[in-house]
This record gives sequence, structure tokens and C-alpha cells, in this order.
Amino acid sequence: MKDKMTRWFRYTAEDVKAAQAELDELADQGWELAELGIFTATFRWAERPRRCWVEPARWTSIRRKDEQARSDYLALCDEAGWDLLDEAGGMFYFQAKPDTDPAPIQTDGSLEWEEVLKKSLWNQAYTFFCLVVYWIAWAAGRFFLDQPRVWEMFFSNGAMLAQLFLLAWIALELFLGFRVVRYRKKCRRAAEAGKPIPVPRRGAARFRGAMPLVSTVLVIILLLSILGAFSSERSNHEVNGRLTAERSVLGESVEYREFSEKGDLWIESYDCKASWLAGIVCGDLRAIEGDENRLHRYFHYHGTVELTEADLGYDKAWIYAWDGGNGLIIRQGNRVIHMEAEKLDLTDRTVVEEQLVWLEQAACTLT
Repeated sequence: MKDKMTRWFRYTAEDVKAAQAELDELADQGWELAELGIFTATFRWAERPRRCWVEPARWTSIRRKDEQARSDYLALCDEAGWDLLDEAGGMFYFQAKPDTDPAPIQTDGSLEWEEVLKKSLWNQAYTFFCLVVYWIAWAAGRFFLDQPRVWEMFFSNGAMLAQLFLLAWIALELFLGFRVVRYRKKCRRAAEAGKPIPVPRRGAARFRGAMPLVSTVLVIILLLSILGAFSSERSNHEVNGRLTAERSVLGESVEYREFSEKGDLWIESYDCKASWLAGIVCGDLRAIEGDENRLHRYFHYHGTVELTEADLGYDKAWIYAWDGGNGLIIRQGNRVIHMEAEKLDLTDRTVVEEQLVWLEQAACTLT
């Protein structure tokens, strides 16, 4: 039989009772805790394994008052027969001194709740919610302030994947925060009823302990998705202007910008595979023309304009003009087209169709 064993062992402070239960179970089987790693623990076989006691670490600040209280508490535990083996994951890991069988450090569930778990669980929940709420508030604030063209991400598989995993990450963090609040209520009720502190399920507790790894994987996926979004964009600088195209499962976007003596020209084409997406794109493109801040952000070289619905033979068409140029927004089925030109008459359907045919041919040449 092996005299040493290494296994996954990482718990967070809210799952201290799950850690305690696993250590007690292994001690009953003849294994005593030898060493704690970042995500694993090493156990050694012993005829009389020394028991462990685990509890959330208290007095973690560097204030002199807290340091003194911490020192006094550890000295008290030492006198009671407990050595501090390690401090990891926000928890104290005590181990019985050799050839001793000391009483548990906390024997009164109500006192343990009031003195140890109550504050620790609150701190855990507070940390979860502060991070997530700040994150959500910042993102929402930026959205309402900047009003970005969020729908652009639907034309990039990488951008959609990044957003999906970002939302999954936020949802997971919120779930963990709510779980701490729920468990805290259970502990309070158990203490008030004089019952033992409830023990979390080991599988769920191990998952929560693995959150740093899960978060790392999500960050890597997010970065790869963002890089994939950039790499999937096809560009061509050999034409008179800059031509870019991108395709996703929801549609294809093509954009062409030309600044030359022939007159500036800008064409955006969004071929959507869903009518709801075409409606969002069309509505936002029209809204931008009436918002001065957004116009400058997306490099429109004119002020706000008033759109006029026009009958040009398309399902829907809106025209507008300014000193030195004119613009056109078209919706034909699930395709939305936005054009601005200085020296082209965009109210002439023949002129518009010539530009669109050229755009499609040029987009086909991109690799």
C-alpha cells in the first residue's frame, strides 16, 4: 500500500465544512494531512492519523490590533493541542499535536456562527457581488453613454463567442454569490435552532474551489475569441479605398470607404439571415443620422440630418442630404445597405445598383 497520496483539495472559505468533512473521512481511513498545495493536498498513511480542524482565517488585515488578536488566538489553539499547519484559501488548517487527541476548536455551533462563519460568509458574498455589480454597472454605463453599434458583433463569430463566454462568466459569478447568501441563511437558521452547521455537497464545493482555474480558462477563451474576431476580418487595400468583409452564422457584412478626388464614398452592406437582426441594424443606422455625437464617432463628415422616406423600388428606403453630399439607407428583405457619397446621386437607382454590383464583385475577391 502506498504511504503517500496526492489528490485534488481546494476549498473556499464558504465551504469550510466540506473541507472539514473530507479531512475527517480521510483520517478515518488512516490518512493524515501532510502538505497543502495550490490546488492539491498530500496525505500520508499513519497508524494513528492526526486530526485536522479547518475554519475561516480571521484577522487577516495588517493592523496591529488584528495582528495581536490573531497571535493570541493561535497561541490559545496551540495550548489546546492544535498546531497551525497552513493557511490557504482564506482558511486556517490546524493539526493535532503528535500523540494527542484535542477537542474540536469550536464546540458550540451558535458561537461558531457568531464568531467565525457569520462575518466570513458575509465577506465572501460581498466580494462576489461587489465585483460583479461593479462590472455590470460599468458595462451598462458605457453602453448608455457611448451607445455602441452592439449589433456589429452578430457579424463576427469570434465576437459572439466572446460575448457568450463573458455572459456565462458573469452568470457564474452571480450564481456563486447568491449561493453564499443562501448558505449563510442556512447556517444562521441552524445556529438559532441549536443544530450543527450544514455541510455543503462535496462536488459543488470542489467546483467552487476550482473557480480560479475556471476563470483562467474563460479568460483564455475570451482572448482567443477576440483574436479570432480580428483574424476573421478580410481586408483589401489594393482598391481605391479600404474594403473589409466579415461573415458569421447570422450574416455577412461588407464595408467600403473611399476618399479621393472623385469624391468620398462610403458603403455599408449587411446581409442578415434573420429579419430581427435586419430590423435592429436598419433602425440603428437611421438613429445614428440624428445623433450628432454618434455621427462623429463613426466618422460621418456631416451634422445631423432629417431622413425622408423615398420610393426607389426597394422594400424601404430613406434619403438625406447635406451641403456637399447625400445619403441613402435601404432595406430589401433581410439586407440593409447604407451609402453616403459626395458626387453621386443616390436617388438614382441605376447609380445605386452599379455601386452595389461593384461592391459584391469586390467582396468576392477577398480571401
